[in-house]
Amino acid sequence: MTSYEFQIYDTTDRLFVQLSYGEGDEMRLNRDCCTGCGYCLLVCPHDALGNDGWAFLRPERCTDCNACLYACPNGCFTPDRPPRRRARNYGDGYDALIIGAGLGGLMTAAALARQGWQVALFEQLGFPGGRYTEIRYHGYQITTGAWTPLGPRSNIGRFLAEVGAQVRWITLRDRAVGGRVPDLFHIAFADGRYYRRFDEFLTSREMRAYARALAMGRRPGAEGISIHDHLARWVPNPDLLAVADANVCTASGLRATQVPASEYTVIVQETRAVGADFGFPIGGPRAIVQALLQVVRKAGGRLFTRSPVTRILLEDGRAVGVQLATGEQVRATRVIHNGGPARLRRLVGEENLPADYRARLRGLKDVPCGALVLGLREPLFPEVPMLLTPGAQRVVGIFAPTFFDPTLAPPDRHQVDVFFPLESEDRRAELARVWEDLRTLFPRLDALVEVAVPMLFTGGWTGAESGQYVGQTGEARLSPQTPIEGLYLVGMDLQGSAVAGDIVPLGVRRLLEVLA
Repeated sequence: MTSYEFQIYDTTDRLFVQLSYGEGDEMRLNRDCCTGCGYCLLVCPHDALGNDGWAFLRPERCTDCNACLYACPNGCFTPDRPPRRRARNYGDGYDALIIGAGLGGLMTAAALARQGWQVALFEQLGFPGGRYTEIRYHGYQITTGAWTPLGPRSNIGRFLAEVGAQVRWITLRDRAVGGRVPDLFHIAFADGRYYRRFDEFLTSREMRAYARALAMGRRPGAEGISIHDHLARWVPNPDLLAVADANVCTASGLRATQVPASEYTVIVQETRAVGADFGFPIGGPRAIVQALLQVVRKAGGRLFTRSPVTRILLEDGRAVGVQLATGEQVRATRVIHNGGPARLRRLVGEENLPADYRARLRGLKDVPCGALVLGLREPLFPEVPMLLTPGAQRVVGIFAPTFFDPTLAPPDRHQVDVFFPLESEDRRAELARVWEDLRTLFPRLDALVEVAVPMLFTGGWTGAESGQYVGQTGEARLSPQTPIEGLYLVGMDLQGSAVAGDIVPLGVRRLLEVLA
């Protein structure tokens, strides 16, 4: 990897602006297409952008560097004068072209390149990783969407080891003090009650019933009933139902009334199986991206950032390559799409998809959710990396990445990522409820906050287009094989069950089996 490409993560470095972006005139922002992700805010070197649920521009600070142009996944920014595009030698003779250098695309590229395939990745943004990296902002490494990679024993951790991606983890076991391994989470109810374990608010009989309910959640039929209704039959304890809601919503972005019992069981069991090896990559999720890129490049694969694909080329009903925004075409024997179902429909042309498949893609239910990333002068809960917050208006859980890796924040500073579902289209009102929750939970919060970055994922956001709803989990999710010959899928929408992004390697494995 060249030094220039490493510096895509640090917006404080002038080289980022000078090499990655051309010069433009007045920047225009179309808020109608904004999903609220906040990427533009993070990359702007002059704080000319903010996020109140939608991106907004501070014209007096804008220097027309075009950084936002290549950080927006939705094409919300338009300069008066198109930026200069440097000539690219995209090459030819590829075995596979991968659209999107997110986690699924990078994992697929690493595995195929190691098998001797000629692989090229095309990423529309100015940085690889999609939701699985970080951007440095005012000294804090702010995740772009990946909060809890779980650790070396997770699906992600095992896949990285298999393809030779060298990632160092710090785990709960590593954070042991006096031989005592910290708990993964504590529970802070909105009414002020605080618990360290389930048995502090459940009787022994209720604990046994809860264990029985989890066992029954593995049986056929559990995918057709919500975890809320399933648990209510076994343990009609409102506190447990509230904790289950906070737990599953933190993991999936959906409420317990929406997620099937089978999926909740997987989430709980996989977290328990990881146990004291629950961990976080040193350097954050960005370290995962860098490790995968090293594998890809070492094996001869290529990555092209700022190279949006505008069309998947078809000949006689078969995918044969891609066309880029420049008009250039790159051909290959296989095309692998890692950009989500909605973008697939646009790139391939709906008229080229069978009616039943087209209807299925249109019918997928997405996950409107968000996070509020806070830079703090003091830790909010220093004993554990995660806090579940049942009973709050919106906030369901809070994760502290600096519990594992303090270097993700400036010296003597701390970072937390606050999770919440979005239950209305009024994003400002949703954020206001989040702040109300936080001030109730932490009365001194305003005195501690140094940086606040809202990140919302709405409007069919890529990577959350088929949430873990009842009827939309496990084998009911998408197959890696599309109806078009030579065209395949990877990403969070594929078949399998796991905790949030930890589902991605499952789909990659299925794709590799198909390609084999």
